[in-house]
Amino acid sequence: MLYPRGIKCVVCGKELFDENRYGICSGCLQKANIRFCPKCGRAIGGTSVYCDDCTKYKRNYNCARAPFIFDGDAKRIVYGLKYGGKRYYAKTIAQFLADEYYKNDWYIDFITFVPMHPKRQKSRGYNQAQLIANELSKIINKPVVDALVRTKYSTNFAKLSKKERIKEAEESFEPAGKFNKKSILLVDDVFTTGTTTGACSNILKKSGASDIYILTFCTSVCKPELF
Repeated sequence: MLYPRGIKCVVCGKELFDENRYGICSGCLQKANIRFCPKCGRAIGGTSVYCDDCTKYKRNYNCARAPFIFDGDAKRIVYGLKYGGKRYYAKTIAQFLADEYYKNDWYIDFITFVPMHPKRQKSRGYNQAQLIANELSKIINKPVVDALVRTKYSTNFAKLSKKERIKEAEESFEPAGKFNKKSILLVDDVFTTGTTTGACSNILKKSGASDIYILTFCTSVCKPELF
């Protein structure tokens, strides 16, 4: 009652004259992810079909998708949810993820999310990926399952080499059960290098999952390798 949705844009605060599901005005969120790698979903340029990583390395998930590039307003929304305590952004993000889900016509048994280490979650007060998953569940009518456990308080991946990131991520998660022949939707806020979601996918596959799809609000831009 005190803070009704749909009156002001959740990004810039300007008044909304046309009602929409997202609560965002037409001037915000302009950097849509239009041209992307069909496997990892990262934004891609040039004439390549697949990004360099997906050409060279096997992925244990079916495909990943994200509606926006990690920049501008989309980046501010992620930071607001992740570090600014703006939990209501999870509803906005979930609306966009629902569009991606229906657009791709996936079949899933349940939704899960990238877990946080209990120490980090206690410090932040919540797991933003879990909030998004819970809101998405209400829209697409699929249950949320805590399928993964974070067992290691990981260091900052940005400071590690690619091999170190992969090793660290693989050692950071464990399955919360067996998921034989289950089709799973894995949700997170941002897909950057794909190290974390890749590690989670590997673990879910080893636990019996048949299909894994990944949805994030934002994705990075692929940087072509220089030889």
